[in-house]
Amino acid sequence: MNVRLACAALLVAAALACQDAPAPDAQLPEQLKELHTMASNPKLEDDFRAIGLLQKLAEGFDKRNPKDQEKIAKAVADVFRAGKVRPADKDHLYRKAGEVLAVMGEDGGKELQKVLLDPRIKDKEFIPLRAALIVDLGKTADEKQVDWLLEQARRSPIDDILAAAAEALGNYTKLEPKHRREVVKELLVKYGEVESKGSVPDNNDPKAQIDFSGQDARKTLSKCRPKWNATLTALTGQGFSAFADWQRWLNKNPNWSPPK
Repeated sequence: MNVRLACAALLVAAALACQDAPAPDAQLPEQLKELHTMASNPKLEDDFRAIGLLQKLAEGFDKRNPKDQEKIAKAVADVFRAGKVRPADKDHLYRKAGEVLAVMGEDGGKELQKVLLDPRIKDKEFIPLRAALIVDLGKTADEKQVDWLLEQARRSPIDDILAAAAEALGNYTKLEPKHRREVVKELLVKYGEVESKGSVPDNNDPKAQIDFSGQDARKTLSKCRPKWNATLTALTGQGFSAFADWQRWLNKNPNWSPPK
């Protein structure tokens, strides 16, 4: 193709794309400013009003101008950094912000991951909130977050986080087969480790050193097994409910094909 014609075709395509994109929302800057002001209220008196505005900003998000989408996602994530840190029993604004970011695709995924790394919500009391936000992160289906989620699902010392990360990974049913197989393999490694520890009987010898590893593993299994099974089923199309069955299937089908 002639170089000039090729350049002209690209320009025409770019022009058409610009025409198809919705116009920026003239009211958005004021709305985002208002959201920040409400979230910054030191007495937390505007949190429920802010929740209403968050819901409004999420409406029709996929039909907004791309630059507006990015601005909204950043503003929603800023709710976690504005004003006083909400105590765990008053985290409704944070919960709603996470739910809103969950419907924002890659924009929401990028911002949620930053929120989850924020030291403001690192303390033990925020574990339930962090678990909920990890589930929200999975709902974005942002493939750039898979490695981080898998790291949490494999190495977190906290059962709630292990379970939430495993659940989040169940949303990635459109991953390339190679990557999906990697996720399944890694989840099964963790599943097997915990299953093995949990199968060791307790030592009832009163003179023996107390070892709670078996009990701890069984608690982890109780919380995580349903999430592991559900996510493995979503990714593979198989329907097993025990680690041994999953492992047997994988050994026989190392290059399994994802369900259509």
